[in-house]
Amino acid sequence: MSNKGDVIVLVPGVAGWEIWEGPPPSGLQRKEVTLLSRAGDLEGLPAQDVVFFFPVKDATVMPFKTTTADESLFADLALMHSERMGVRIDPGAGQLIDQFVMEKAEDSAVLTTVVLRAPVDGDLPLRSPKEFDYAPRAYHFDGDGIATWKELGHWVFAFYQKGKMLYAQSTSNDGEHPDETLLRDMRLAQVQLTFQGIQFTPDKIQVWHPDGELGEAGALADAYGFPASVGRRPDPTLSMEPSKLLPADVHAERRERAKKQQITAALSLVALVVVGLLGWVGWKFYQDINATKTLMARAKSVEPEVLAFQDHKAKWNELGPVVDQDQWPVEILYRITRSMPQPKGVVRLSEATINANEIRIKGVTNKPEAIGQFNFTINKSEELTRYKFDSPPPNNTSKGTEFVIQGAVL
Repeated sequence: MSNKGDVIVLVPGVAGWEIWEGPPPSGLQRKEVTLLSRAGDLEGLPAQDVVFFFPVKDATVMPFKTTTADESLFADLALMHSERMGVRIDPGAGQLIDQFVMEKAEDSAVLTTVVLRAPVDGDLPLRSPKEFDYAPRAYHFDGDGIATWKELGHWVFAFYQKGKMLYAQSTSNDGEHPDETLLRDMRLAQVQLTFQGIQFTPDKIQVWHPDGELGEAGALADAYGFPASVGRRPDPTLSMEPSKLLPADVHAERRERAKKQQITAALSLVALVVVGLLGWVGWKFYQDINATKTLMARAKSVEPEVLAFQDHKAKWNELGPVVDQDQWPVEILYRITRSMPQPKGVVRLSEATINANEIRIKGVTNKPEAIGQFNFTINKSEELTRYKFDSPPPNNTSKGTEFVIQGAVL
């Protein structure tokens, strides 16, 4: 029987979703193991509050090192880093980004940024969860090392540093045991961490196998020079550092609920005020008709303030070009990169100058024909219709063919 204070926890299992129940943070007991791969197909959930853990595949994890220890800047730095890495967050999709502090020094810090893919129909349970988190943060891990487990049919892995999730990734490996593809993805992830100035040296590998201790480590058995341990996946727990992740649908639902409560309270207050006001006016009407004249005079007195506010609002609207996202330099550069020829790397940009009316980008390529393709594509881009681009003759150098593309507002 459920007790007061118990919660329902939904975590992605080996083949389908698992339902856990109990008192947080670590008193959870497995209630049901399903074969449903979509959380939206779960029915008959108990009435308690629901905590939902997103699968590894639903997010991009990007650790990075900052040059400041000021925590008030961490959220902005995480957003800038994700955009620099090419992961753009839809501002209308809710709170899809969160950052967690891995370590902090006097003038630097290591952060792990988690960016969710915007959920689509069927990704979330029918009853809106109270809290959201990311699956690798649900499992206990001691020290520095790598854990891998099977989640919704595919092997995933996570790097843990001092027991906290540093990085996580889903793989294409859907076999019975970890294979060479999984090992390759792990090593590539370690290399990518060094590019961010983060050194990660695991001293243990844990394979949380569906068969528990009877399972096999596969390609990970001695891949790192020491034997991998094989066992069952730990029971989920709730983190003492709650996540701020909140998808748009749930965010909108909570906002609408709060709005309805505010409207109900406001209407009740208005009704009370109106009844009192009518009684007061009826009583005063027969005593002093001048009260009405006083109220009219007060209304007249605030008229200049109303006009001043309207004038201020009109002037603010004139600032549209300053606050318009379509005219932000970072946004324009992002749209330019989307018009670059494929495959990635055939054209490399070396300089970009962007202001209100002009754009000038310089780059180099080993394929001169790519310059014409770039110029044609950027002129046809639906996201850059405000500009007309042209390209002067390129210059051949020892580094390749250098080119310039200039754009001006039509």
